[in-house]
Amino acid sequence: MIYVALGANLPSSEGAPRETLRRAVSALAARGLTISARSRLFLTEPVPRSDQPWYANQVIAVESALEPHQILSLLLEVELQFGRERSERNAARTLDLDLIGYGSEIIDTPDLVVPHPRMHERAFVLAPLADIAPGWRHPINGETVSLMLARSDRAHVRALRTVPLLMGIVNVTPDSFSDGGRYDSAETAIDHARQLMEEGADILDIGGESTRPGAAPVDIETEWQRVGPVIEALAEEARRRYRLISVDTRHAEIMARALAAGATMINDVTALDDPASRKAVANHDAPVVLMHMQGDPQSMQVNPVYADVVKDVCAELSFKCERAIKDGIAASRLWLDPGIGFGKTMEHNLALLDATPQLRALGFPVLIGASRKIFIRGVDRHGPASERVAGSVSAALSAAQRGADAVRVHDVAQTRQALAVWSAVEGQAMS
Repeated sequence: MIYVALGANLPSSEGAPRETLRRAVSALAARGLTISARSRLFLTEPVPRSDQPWYANQVIAVESALEPHQILSLLLEVELQFGRERSERNAARTLDLDLIGYGSEIIDTPDLVVPHPRMHERAFVLAPLADIAPGWRHPINGETVSLMLARSDRAHVRALRTVPLLMGIVNVTPDSFSDGGRYDSAETAIDHARQLMEEGADILDIGGESTRPGAAPVDIETEWQRVGPVIEALAEEARRRYRLISVDTRHAEIMARALAAGATMINDVTALDDPASRKAVANHDAPVVLMHMQGDPQSMQVNPVYADVVKDVCAELSFKCERAIKDGIAASRLWLDPGIGFGKTMEHNLALLDATPQLRALGFPVLIGASRKIFIRGVDRHGPASERVAGSVSAALSAAQRGADAVRVHDVAQTRQALAVWSAVEGQAMS
């Protein structure tokens, strides 16, 4: 496994340091690196320069066939893109990317030393690395990350809760439960997607078939006529802006066409139940969201019953992950979605939202999609879907507090603002 450390304490063109790190990870992924794990964010006091802003630090685990010096070149390229200027030693910076580990290799050249020569004594590197690889052994001293961290001075480093990614919903449908018909032409859907990017969406989730309770299925060609032109129009722009294009589909043929057209993520409400779907995505490196659903859209809300909803959903998602891995889909590509509103009562939905930590304990990133769902009306007893914005934002905040890696939302601007305030209260926001 390859490990890259990220740090920043000055704003970049992408915003505050925390936002810079998020975009930098996306930029690395856009250049072909597979991000298999990312640590929490850590806030680090600038030592020895106490006059500088505090640093945001993170470590990611990467899979790549590139050689170490090729990785270094890529890191330097991304640093430059984000405005890094190399001047005096220990100067503040918009972005710092360091190759700290390349498997068990030891590299000592004029321009690259791996492992990083001072990582064993730097808590701001060891703390995030311990988040994702506590048992990794230093190739020179043989010590684990956990042991090195225990010996380090952690007084100036503290962990932060990571703000989840924002997945903006683009329904190119006439019958979705919340916004059906509003963006059912390619032109309006493309405009809406661009607006969501402006508002801060990290991922665009484009869907051409409604999966609301009781929704009728659509044929493959109709679904593709809806989503295909939108994907093709946005693929290059999204790549330049380091956004992912997700396709919300349960059909193998749509998955294959979408990936060929430039989609970079698959979101399947059936969790790849169709063997053809698993085959369609196995030879790509796009992340895949596996969602839990009891039944199908026509039957899922007819008396859903569980022995223990949290245990049952975790068990079924674990099985579906194992099945996907067995069929050649890398574990590092898998995301989990408990399927809020898909074959669940209000009580089930609330229990699953609260159980986000248990879902994350399965070892995969977790996406929570509670936006404008009918369970919000069950809690509040008022309003159609379009009037559930405040409840949706509240659900997103609850998911963030419980460690969700991404939230799927209609109202990107409002959710982003709420998360920014929450982030500031948590001590994450820096400028």
